[in-house]
Amino acid sequence: MMPHSTLTHSLYLFSSVRKRRFTGKRGIRTYRIPVYLICFITEGEGVILLDGTLCRTRPFELFLLVPGMVVEISEQSGGFEYYGVFFQPQTLVKTKGGMILSSSITLSGSLLPGRMPVSQPQHILQRIVEMDKSSKDERAKDSLSLRLQLEQFIQFLIKSVPEPTEQNDDRINRSISYMEQHYTDKISMGKLAEMAGMSPVAYSRLFVKITELSPVEYLGTIRMNKAKQLLSKKNTRVKEVAAAVGFRSEFYFSRMFQRMVGVSPTIFMKRETVRVAVASSLGYQHYLHSLGIEPVCVLDLFHYPGLSEKEYAARFHSQLEELKRSAPDLIIADHYQSEFRESLKEIAFPVFYDLSVWDWKRNFLKIAELLGRENEAAQTLTRLEMRTLEVKQTLQQALGESRITIMQVNHRTIGIQGTTGHPLNELIYGELALKPGAPGCGDIWRQEMLPESMPLLETEHLFIHKHHVLAGSGKMFQRMLETNVLDQIPAVKTGNTRLIQNWFVMSWTPIGRHSIMDMLMELCANQDGQQKRLDMA
Repeated sequence: MMPHSTLTHSLYLFSSVRKRRFTGKRGIRTYRIPVYLICFITEGEGVILLDGTLCRTRPFELFLLVPGMVVEISEQSGGFEYYGVFFQPQTLVKTKGGMILSSSITLSGSLLPGRMPVSQPQHILQRIVEMDKSSKDERAKDSLSLRLQLEQFIQFLIKSVPEPTEQNDDRINRSISYMEQHYTDKISMGKLAEMAGMSPVAYSRLFVKITELSPVEYLGTIRMNKAKQLLSKKNTRVKEVAAAVGFRSEFYFSRMFQRMVGVSPTIFMKRETVRVAVASSLGYQHYLHSLGIEPVCVLDLFHYPGLSEKEYAARFHSQLEELKRSAPDLIIADHYQSEFRESLKEIAFPVFYDLSVWDWKRNFLKIAELLGRENEAAQTLTRLEMRTLEVKQTLQQALGESRITIMQVNHRTIGIQGTTGHPLNELIYGELALKPGAPGCGDIWRQEMLPESMPLLETEHLFIHKHHVLAGSGKMFQRMLETNVLDQIPAVKTGNTRLIQNWFVMSWTPIGRHSIMDMLMELCANQDGQQKRLDMA
């Protein structure tokens, strides 16, 4: 039981209710919140940054804002209407001498600033409207009544927060807690199963189902995360860190660390000042640029179609010599460079990102962690997501039901992009929600064919990229122009066809995705018929 002199109680003093309309203006506007405010959106949609976190504003969304919060609203957000409930939290302290009321600088644990998930938004709006009516009818008459309405309203908010739906299991949680407390010890599968009260086989199966990792992998992740924290401190030694996270052998620890993290503990310790080179066909140097890092060398050793053996050999050796002169500590490479692993290892340690799923964002975050730029990466992705939502809204308004088809012409075939399975498809048809042309390609990421087999594309906008020009994509492009079906495509009839840069590579990086959206926004600006037609020459 708490001492008598420290008994406290939180209460909330009503200030006012106001209905306001926020009109869209040019430029990004930044506001610092000076008061406690419950904000309920009634009309309009947009995006805002709330203390650096991206949030969507749409009808029936509820936000709790507190003094000091920073809100950034972009010019693409447009206007929205909201009710604002202004209040002041107070703390009532009971002492031996009586009761003391003081302004509170924090809210009770049940009220968390930011977006508040609620399950009954209509009832919330009804209560706000009732408070608004009462404040106008009884202002300065019955402040106690208004305070009680506010108290009831806040308690209703707390109770209306939906229950979490994430998969959970106390047995697995107990074993994870045991891992976190005893990760320096030798932990057996039998001990973890015992902590969970299950047989080892059933425990392992359930653990994988919930965490998507085996217990051994999960324990290794805990140990390596602890190791990364220790290695980030000054004047640490690898041998001491290895022992601190449960490894008797420094050599075995270093091998496991490199396998799980990507680099040796020694390189990880100096990752923020390391000299980095990039070997990539996917523009990984733009990952580094997004993180504020300039690579000491950028090369691409892939043998592109159209380069003769003599030309390629000269280019290959020239790039390796440039790489040697740059003297990198670390080389970040994509899977297109994997066959050159041994050549790169002679110069510096290479880290390859070869994922079975083309997950550009995961690559970006891994590289950011590798170089100690996690905060920069998080900010970059937040800004990109905010821009994507803004562009999506503009494109939907400008293009309406117009359909988009993206095509790549190489020296062998023409390829029509599907709607999934590639970063470009996911950006165009997923995040920006543009409508694909017909016929669709199903679940495949691209459908390739000869020009003479191309179907009649029902699409209002056609984007075409010429790939491997040196190998002869121009000839395949000319064959496509000579087909009878091309002139029947709606986009070709209206002149809404464009030759584009290599969006397929650009879609792998934040900078590239911004550039693609810039071009799409230019498309919206040119909806007056001044599109660039295909060069028929």
